[in-house]
Amino acid sequence: MNTPRSVIVKTMVTTKDVESVFEFLINVKNWESGGALKNVQKTSDDFWLCDSPFGQAKIKLRSNEKFGILDHDFFVDGGKWTVSCRVTPNESGSTVSWLFIRPESMTQEQFEEQLKNFDTEIIGWKKSLEL
Repeated sequence: MNTPRSVIVKTMVTTKDVESVFEFLINVKNWESGGALKNVQKTSDDFWLCDSPFGQAKIKLRSNEKFGILDHDFFVDGGKWTVSCRVTPNESGSTVSWLFIRPESMTQEQFEEQLKNFDTEIIGWKKSLEL
């Protein structure tokens, strides 16, 4: 069995309720408001295609609204990122958390570098949600 790899966790706290946040994020087209993804289109086989800073990408959601699960696989440049994402009630609002496991093909430095811009995406999503 392989040794566990490092993880990075990102969060977004918002005044919007769980249902509103889930509804926003389940539509990957809305991810464009984060600024990194462009030309997001849903395909007939439940994948989403988009242009990312790393090239053409495919996204496959694995969601469960009842439990606030928005896990997804992000395929780009021959690699795959598996992201665990949860929308959790937080008083009158909610918190979204993303857990990224370092892909085996990346060094720790590359992993951290790739996720630097994710904070900017979170700011864009929060702004769009709270309009």
